Amino acid sequence: MKKYISIVASISFILLSFVRCQQPKEKVSSRYPNGGSELAWLMRGATDQMEAQRSAILKGESLNNIALDVGHILTAVPTEEGKTATKDYQQKAAMFIKHVAQQKEIPLEGQMEFFNNTVSLCVNCHETQCPGPNVRIKKLYLDKI
Repeated sequence: MKKYISIVASISFILLSFVRCQQPKEKVSSRYPNGGSELAWLMRGATDQMEAQRSAILKGESLNNIALDVGHILTAVPTEEGKTATKDYQQKAAMFIKHVAQQKEIPLEGQMEFFNNTVSLCVNCHETQCPGPNVRIKKLYLDKI
């Protein structure tokens, strides 16, 4: 009888392991327990990067050491289908990519203004596309030191 239970338990374990490996894994973290789309994770990552840039500027360091990874903002899959296909989104996203590409050219003394302009581009887009995150985004603004 013990041998039978051991065999059944082993087979069950193997089957459960196989099934679990076949299921797609959604990105989840304790900070964002509901997961999210590819675009949502891109935005969350960009916000984390901007928080690090903000911290660097406040310490008198260059924000250029912290890359803002938004290159696939035009192609990332959104939470709501079709949201990124609008002309408004496409224009604002393209403008944002172009702006971020200029980051390396900004001297240390101009980085606060550049950073605040970056935040403004985020706010302007989120006002029409997905206003919820604007509360968090607006907290990124730097006051003149």
